[in-house]
Amino acid sequence: MLLWYVWIRLVDGAWHRLDDISKQLHLPKNAVEWAAKFLCDKGMAESGFEEDEIRLHQGGARFEDAVKALVPSTKPQH
Repeated sequence: MLLWYVWIRLVDGAWHRLDDISKQLHLPKNAVEWAAKFLCDKGMAESGFEEDEIRLHQGGARFEDAVKALVPSTKPQH
């Protein structure tokens, strides 16, 4: 759920401050920072010049991709 709440704040494509997201969601800043780092590490969002800014990549990242990155594949590997 945490990823969804952060993701939905970013869908407009604008730059957002992590402090602002934390206040809007009434969540600890470290939780929002974790979600932001996860989305950046997976290539779905990017950090700004300021350390506490984030926005979605303009390439059409989807929330489903973030969820798939969390859940390991259950398909048997041959």
